[in-house]
Amino acid sequence: MSPDLHILDRPLPFNDSPDRTDLAERKAERVLTDGSQLEAPTYLHPAVVAVAVAGYAWMLLAFWGVFAGYGYMSLAMFVATMISTIMIGSLIAGPTAAHNSTPWQRPWRSVQEFLDGEVQVWGARIPGRDAFVELGGMAWCLALLATAFSVITVMSRP
Repeated sequence: MSPDLHILDRPLPFNDSPDRTDLAERKAERVLTDGSQLEAPTYLHPAVVAVAVAGYAWMLLAFWGVFAGYGYMSLAMFVATMISTIMIGSLIAGPTAAHNSTPWQRPWRSVQEFLDGEVQVWGARIPGRDAFVELGGMAWCLALLATAFSVITVMSRP
Protein backbone atom coordinates (compact mmCIF):
# COMPACT_ATOMS: atom_id res chain seq x y z
CA MET A 1 0.00 0.00 0.00
CA SER A 2 1.41 3.39 -1.01
CA PRO A 3 1.49 6.33 1.41
CA ASP A 4 -1.12 9.04 1.01
CA LEU A 5 0.70 11.93 -0.67
CA HIS A 6 -2.36 14.19 -0.73
CA ILE A 7 -1.64 15.21 2.86
CA LEU A 8 1.13 17.42 1.50
CA ASP A 9 -1.35 19.32 -0.70
CA ARG A 10 -2.94 21.14 2.22
CA PRO A 11 -2.51 24.93 2.42
CA LEU A 12 0.37 26.11 4.56
CA PRO A 13 -0.41 28.46 7.45
CA PHE A 14 1.04 31.95 7.33
CA ASN A 15 1.18 34.92 9.66
CA ASP A 16 -1.53 37.52 9.02
CA SER A 17 -0.45 39.88 11.79
CA PRO A 18 -1.28 43.55 11.06
CA ASP A 19 2.26 44.80 11.83
CA ARG A 20 3.76 42.77 9.03
CA THR A 21 3.74 44.42 5.59
CA ASP A 22 4.47 42.81 2.31
CA LEU A 23 8.07 43.15 1.13
CA ALA A 24 6.98 44.35 -2.31
CA GLU A 25 4.85 47.08 -0.73
CA ARG A 26 7.78 48.27 1.42
CA LYS A 27 10.04 48.44 -1.61
CA ALA A 28 7.38 50.21 -3.66
CA GLU A 29 7.14 52.90 -1.00
CA ARG A 30 10.82 53.73 -1.42
CA VAL A 31 10.77 54.03 -5.21
CA LEU A 32 10.03 57.66 -6.00
CA THR A 33 9.62 59.34 -9.33
CA ASP A 34 11.10 62.73 -8.42
CA GLY A 35 14.90 62.60 -8.49
CA SER A 36 15.32 65.36 -5.91
CA GLN A 37 13.65 63.31 -3.17
CA LEU A 38 15.70 60.17 -3.64
CA GLU A 39 18.31 59.12 -1.09
CA ALA A 40 21.87 60.12 -1.98
CA PRO A 41 24.15 57.23 -2.98
CA THR A 42 27.15 56.26 -0.86
CA TYR A 43 29.68 55.27 -3.52
CA LEU A 44 33.08 56.90 -4.07
CA HIS A 45 32.83 59.93 -6.36
CA PRO A 46 34.79 59.68 -9.64
CA ALA A 47 36.44 63.07 -8.98
CA VAL A 48 38.19 61.63 -5.92
CA VAL A 49 39.52 58.76 -7.97
CA ALA A 50 40.71 61.23 -10.66
CA VAL A 51 42.56 63.32 -8.05
CA ALA A 52 44.25 60.20 -6.65
CA VAL A 53 45.22 58.94 -10.11
CA ALA A 54 46.64 62.36 -11.03
CA GLY A 55 48.78 62.37 -7.87
CA TYR A 56 50.21 58.93 -8.60
CA ALA A 57 50.80 59.86 -12.24
CA TRP A 58 52.70 62.99 -11.15
CA MET A 59 54.86 60.88 -8.84
CA LEU A 60 55.71 58.46 -11.65
CA LEU A 61 56.41 61.31 -14.06
CA ALA A 62 58.81 62.92 -11.58
CA PHE A 63 60.69 59.67 -11.06
CA TRP A 64 60.80 58.85 -14.77
CA GLY A 65 62.18 62.33 -15.52
CA VAL A 66 65.04 61.87 -13.06
CA PHE A 67 65.93 58.18 -13.26
CA ALA A 68 65.19 57.11 -16.83
CA GLY A 69 68.26 56.17 -18.83
CA TYR A 70 70.54 55.30 -15.89
CA GLY A 71 71.14 51.59 -16.46
CA TYR A 72 69.27 49.38 -14.06
CA MET A 73 67.10 52.30 -12.91
CA SER A 74 65.06 52.07 -16.12
CA LEU A 75 64.16 48.49 -15.21
CA ALA A 76 63.26 49.52 -11.66
CA MET A 77 61.11 52.37 -13.00
CA PHE A 78 59.38 49.98 -15.40
CA VAL A 79 58.53 47.61 -12.53
CA ALA A 80 57.34 50.52 -10.37
CA THR A 81 55.16 51.73 -13.23
CA MET A 82 53.62 48.28 -13.69
CA ILE A 83 52.88 47.98 -9.96
CA SER A 84 51.36 51.47 -9.95
CA THR A 85 49.28 50.63 -13.03
CA ILE A 86 47.85 47.59 -11.27
CA MET A 87 47.16 49.64 -8.14
CA ILE A 88 45.49 52.46 -10.09
CA GLY A 89 43.54 49.95 -12.16
CA SER A 90 42.26 48.35 -8.96
CA LEU A 91 41.38 51.78 -7.60
CA ILE A 92 39.30 52.47 -10.70
CA ALA A 93 37.85 48.99 -11.28
CA GLY A 94 36.92 48.26 -7.65
CA PRO A 95 34.36 51.00 -7.11
CA THR A 96 33.11 50.63 -10.69
CA ALA A 97 32.41 46.92 -10.23
CA ALA A 98 31.00 47.38 -6.73
CA HIS A 99 28.71 50.29 -7.62
CA ASN A 100 25.39 49.04 -6.37
CA SER A 101 22.97 51.89 -6.04
CA THR A 102 19.59 50.62 -4.99
CA PRO A 103 16.34 51.65 -6.72
CA TRP A 104 15.60 54.35 -4.15
CA GLN A 105 19.02 55.97 -4.60
CA ARG A 106 19.92 58.49 -7.25
CA PRO A 107 22.53 57.14 -9.69
CA TRP A 108 24.74 60.24 -9.21
CA ARG A 109 25.66 63.00 -6.79
CA SER A 110 27.64 66.21 -7.02
CA VAL A 111 31.10 66.68 -5.56
CA GLN A 112 29.67 68.94 -2.84
CA GLU A 113 27.11 66.28 -1.90
CA PHE A 114 29.92 63.72 -1.81
CA LEU A 115 32.07 65.87 0.49
CA ASP A 116 29.12 66.62 2.79
CA GLY A 117 27.78 63.06 2.72
CA GLU A 118 29.07 59.63 3.59
CA VAL A 119 30.92 56.86 1.75
CA GLN A 120 30.27 53.15 2.24
CA VAL A 121 33.59 51.43 3.06
CA TRP A 122 33.80 47.80 4.18
CA GLY A 123 30.29 47.81 5.59
CA ALA A 124 30.78 51.03 7.55
CA ARG A 125 30.32 54.65 6.55
CA ILE A 126 32.93 57.41 6.74
CA PRO A 127 32.53 61.12 5.93
CA GLY A 128 33.14 62.07 2.30
CA ARG A 129 35.78 64.64 3.26
CA ASP A 130 37.76 61.96 5.09
CA ALA A 131 37.62 59.70 2.04
CA PHE A 132 38.84 62.56 -0.16
CA VAL A 133 41.76 63.32 2.18
CA GLU A 134 42.70 59.67 2.51
CA LEU A 135 42.79 59.00 -1.23
CA GLY A 136 43.57 62.31 -2.90
CA GLY A 137 45.63 63.78 -0.07
CA MET A 138 47.89 60.77 0.29
CA ALA A 139 48.47 60.54 -3.46
CA TRP A 140 49.45 64.21 -3.68
CA CYS A 141 51.67 63.96 -0.60
CA LEU A 142 53.55 61.20 -2.39
CA ALA A 143 53.69 63.35 -5.53
CA LEU A 144 55.14 66.31 -3.64
CA LEU A 145 57.68 64.12 -1.88
CA ALA A 146 58.67 62.55 -5.20
CA THR A 147 59.11 66.03 -6.70
CA ALA A 148 61.29 67.15 -3.77
CA PHE A 149 63.32 63.94 -4.00
CA SER A 150 63.77 64.44 -7.74
CA VAL A 151 64.92 68.05 -7.31
CA ILE A 152 67.43 67.00 -4.64
CA THR A 153 68.70 64.17 -6.85
CA VAL A 154 69.14 66.43 -9.90
CA MET A 155 70.92 69.10 -7.84
CA SER A 156 73.30 66.58 -6.26
CA ARG A 157 74.44 64.97 -9.54
CA PRO A 158 77.90 65.99 -10.74
